[in-house]
Amino acid sequence: MIGLVSCGAQKLAEPAEARHLYTSPLFRLSLAYAEQHCTRVYALSAFHGLLDLDRVVAPYNRRLPTAKRERMAWGEHIAASIGARHNSDEPIMIMAGVDYAHSLTVGLRTLYGWRDGGYQGWTGEIAQPLAGLQVGQRLSWLNGQTRRAA
Repeated sequence: MIGLVSCGAQKLAEPAEARHLYTSPLFRLSLAYAEQHCTRVYALSAFHGLLDLDRVVAPYNRRLPTAKRERMAWGEHIAASIGARHNSDEPIMIMAGVDYAHSLTVGLRTLYGWRDGGYQGWTGEIAQPLAGLQVGQRLSWLNGQTRRAA
């Protein structure tokens, strides 16, 4: 399973590996959960796109665009990056809020464009364990899950 964890606004002040750059409790817990359940995990960056966890990046101040068209273009870009690295039947787990998750899911489901009367895209399961939860609820759920696994 491929794990995708959205970045956060809280970052270190100096360049660091993606796994360490983002410092929010939500990122840390989401990353821990994804690493327990996935064979490969990436960070989702509004600025850098799909990040290998060991890639060193400098801190930045960019959020996912508010305009729907730009968010959808971001999702398509991320989906293409995943499609270039993995088979389209691999399951994916998205640990992100609705803006990240929706844009990415649409990008994955339409990855290969319109063919044979419909969009052709990612065929593997796309799970979103945090879907519908507010930040506090996500933290609580993740705390419970990571404690159980420890």
